[in-house]
Amino acid sequence: MSLQEQLLSVTTFIAAVLFFDYLERRRPGFQVERRYELPLNIAAMLTVIFVGEGCKDLAKGGLTMLGMGVLEGNPFTRLPSLPKVLLAVLLTDFSLYWVHRLMHLPRFFFTHNFHHSIGQIWWLSGSRTSVVHLFLFGIPQIFIAYYLLGLSVTESGLAFSFGVVVNLWIHTNIWVDFGPLGKVIVTPNFHRIHHGAKGLTNRNLGFVFTFWDRMFGTYTGMETTGREFALFPVPTQNRLLKMMLGV
Repeated sequence: MSLQEQLLSVTTFIAAVLFFDYLERRRPGFQVERRYELPLNIAAMLTVIFVGEGCKDLAKGGLTMLGMGVLEGNPFTRLPSLPKVLLAVLLTDFSLYWVHRLMHLPRFFFTHNFHHSIGQIWWLSGSRTSVVHLFLFGIPQIFIAYYLLGLSVTESGLAFSFGVVVNLWIHTNIWVDFGPLGKVIVTPNFHRIHHGAKGLTNRNLGFVFTFWDRMFGTYTGMETTGREFALFPVPTQNRLLKMMLGV
């Protein structure tokens, strides 16, 4: 990523952290002990910050080595900026739904189980993401942004910054009622079910929109679970490093 894209992402990240942290402290959805596994959560966040960009660069380099360039004759590249960025969000969310769903297959869950070691959900704990997870998520993001849509530096910076906000948002410890809009937009309530009791971790796999889960049979709503349910943290004993690497 270019320096401009990185600066925009960092600025967005800091602003989002301050905003969501304020919301959590003002109106927490659930009682959370922030000091619980705090060093691990901080280490995970640092991994995302410093390794995540490298994974995207690696994905971009790999696609370039394969001879991939902006797809010629692609009408999407000629769209105005706003529709192009909105299309990037839609296509990326669709792609990441399927990557996420793949990660939840038993043979691939080792790439993703670190994220499900979360025992208490708040904005910082949501950063638990393995290195392989970061790389696999980076491939469709890079392909869509640079090769399919040919986003400019500003457009891609906005799209990637939106992704930063989304990951913080869906793990924020707040209770949100968006009314009818909640049937379309992923909320912390919706995503919390994904971290819920055993048997629900393969549900609610979308990140921005709920309709992928509705369309492909992985939707579970609060009307099924209720507000109060136990979380299902994957234990990390004796395998923490492997889980953080995703191997």
